[in-house]
Amino acid sequence: MSKKGKGNFLMQGAILGVASIVVRLIGIIYRVPLNNILGEKGVAYYGVAFDVYSILLLLSSYSLPLAVSKMVSKRVTLKQYKNTRRIFIFALAFAFVCGVAAFCITFFGADFFARLLNYPQSAVALKVLSPALIILSIMGVMRGYFQGLGTMIPTAVSNIVEQIINAIISIVAASALYKSVTDAQIAKYSFNNVREAYGAAGGTLGTVCGALAALIFLIVLYCLYRKILKKQIKNDETDYEEPVGSILKVLILTIIPVILSTTIYNISGLLDAGLFSNIMEAKGMNHDTIDVLTGMFTGNYRLLVNVPIALASALASSLIPSIVKSMTEGNRGVVINKIESSIKVTMMVAFPCAVGIGVLSRQIMGFLFPTSTDPDKVSLMFIVGCISIVLYSLSTITNSILQGIDKMRIPVIHSAIALVAHVIILVGMLYLFKIDIFCVVICDALFALIVCILNARSLNKYLGYRQEIKKSIIMPAICSIIMGIFAYFISYFIYKGIKSYAVSVLITMIAAAIIYGVLLMLLRVIDADELAMFPGGGKIYRIAKKLHFMK
Repeated sequence: MSKKGKGNFLMQGAILGVASIVVRLIGIIYRVPLNNILGEKGVAYYGVAFDVYSILLLLSSYSLPLAVSKMVSKRVTLKQYKNTRRIFIFALAFAFVCGVAAFCITFFGADFFARLLNYPQSAVALKVLSPALIILSIMGVMRGYFQGLGTMIPTAVSNIVEQIINAIISIVAASALYKSVTDAQIAKYSFNNVREAYGAAGGTLGTVCGALAALIFLIVLYCLYRKILKKQIKNDETDYEEPVGSILKVLILTIIPVILSTTIYNISGLLDAGLFSNIMEAKGMNHDTIDVLTGMFTGNYRLLVNVPIALASALASSLIPSIVKSMTEGNRGVVINKIESSIKVTMMVAFPCAVGIGVLSRQIMGFLFPTSTDPDKVSLMFIVGCISIVLYSLSTITNSILQGIDKMRIPVIHSAIALVAHVIILVGMLYLFKIDIFCVVICDALFALIVCILNARSLNKYLGYRQEIKKSIIMPAICSIIMGIFAYFISYFIYKGIKSYAVSVLITMIAAAIIYGVLLMLLRVIDADELAMFPGGGKIYRIAKKLHFMK
């Protein structure tokens, strides 16, 4: 496999990965004031509303970028530009219908879903969120179209635009709605904490506005691209025009397995909230305490661990069209090389993030969430659950690989098996052990572990692929542990000297990143060719060579 071919999807993945990390960081930054406005009860209502919304988003549009990118990538490889345009047009129509259906279910079923999960306060936020389902359905097709053309830049920039608008509107609207609640409005509702419910609804308004801004950006970009598209269509000598029925059939056959696998894959969070709330209430726990614990899990723990997982999702998005292209060309060896590279890169990022979050957990809580009711408990969640960063990153990338080689049903089956095991173990632990929310943290990691094991078996079965262990897993883990030891002592002495969580965390993160990078080079985990494939890699290599870190 050429360095150019191998590097292209890694470069595209890196672009989208950097954007995803920026988006997650913006998300953390704005969630700090948002959490302070809502309090942990409001954060719980906000989180539960998003869990329900996320499932409906998965059902309506989450799979569209993947499906459209696969179809477009294949036809672009074959230079069938007329059919590429037809796919885009009919996918938009399909997305609009799905989005409207999801909107109706969400808006009119909000009270039912909220009561079912034992969080009636979440209904207000869920109704506010519902229009985003139409917007994101259309946007999913546009992002998938650009990804199929081989560029992740439109998706990356639109993600950042979306999150910036989201951050601004969420904070302003949450504060305004929280303060606007009157005694007369409180009397209208049968549940408590109405102010927190309205604040959570204000927080979700930012999601709708951010999605709309990103969609407008993509529409403008598409209008600018149309000149190139018209030229390609004019030069297209393809006689075969794909019928509407054929396009819709391929769309549906691609979408349904992805919908099932991603829904099962993500529904575990929704089930966790519902099971935890109902079982702990049956055991006699006060519902306000349940709300606070759920808020800690969704608003602190899950928010932070999802940041590094975003890179795996980004790399997966760039990997799928790349694998489809190689499969279309019949280059099985290239597919294997891409799989090896993507998993290695994913693990090289996931391990240090997991170790770093575990080691710096208490200081991160002091820095990002100073108003938390019980920062020590959340810190312990990070220590117990940080391994889930590695497991979810690996399961995400391997799910996408299986989808890319047209084994669409396999991730569905694996996720279903993992979900059943997850629910059984979680229910048992909640009833048998007195560790409340930590049962959810542990079972969350077990779910991803089961998917990883099953995916590894399938990759071996269908591609004869056996994961290289030493440089992809063992060495990044060793480098991360050594980095973690240095990070612990650096953060300890800095904080002891200046008593500032913010300064301690930021300096330690920079130092830890440098230490980890040096270790990767000294221990030959990454070579010059691999380093050159990343943005700025050539410059880093020249510096490393002068310092004798690399040959």
